[in-house]
Amino acid sequence: MVTYNIGSIATDVGNIIGWSNIPSISGTTLQTMATQELNFLNTFTNDGISTDSIAEKYQPSLIDLTMSKVLLAIEATEGGVDNVRIGELSVSQGAGGNAELAKQLRTDAIARLKELGRYVRFKRVIGGC
Repeated sequence: MVTYNIGSIATDVGNIIGWSNIPSISGTTLQTMATQELNFLNTFTNDGISTDSIAEKYQPSLIDLTMSKVLLAIEATEGGVDNVRIGELSVSQGAGGNAELAKQLRTDAIARLKELGRYVRFKRVIGGC
C-alpha cells in the first residue's frame, strides 16, 4: 500500500497538467489547493484523512479534484491553455476548454468517491411525550 502526502498529490497534478501550463500557480499554492480538496474529501467521506497519509483508494479522486480546481484557476488567470491531455480526456481549444474538462474531472472524482461508500452514523433519540 502506497500512501501519499499532500505534496505528492500537488507534484502529480503539476506533472500531469504540465508545470509550463501553470506558471501563475506556485508549488505552495498548488499544495493549498490540494489541501482544500482534501478537506472536501474528508467532509464527503466522513473519514479522517490526514495531509501526510493519504491512502491509495483516495488518491485518484483527490488528484482529479485538485486538477479540476487548478484548471479552473488557469482558466481564470491565464485564459486557458491550448492543449491539455489527461489520460483519455483531452482539450485542444484553448480558452473555455478548461472549464469543461474541470467539470468532467470533478464529476468523475465524485463518482469514484461514491463507489467507496460513506460512513454514516445515526443516533437514536428517545423523546418524552
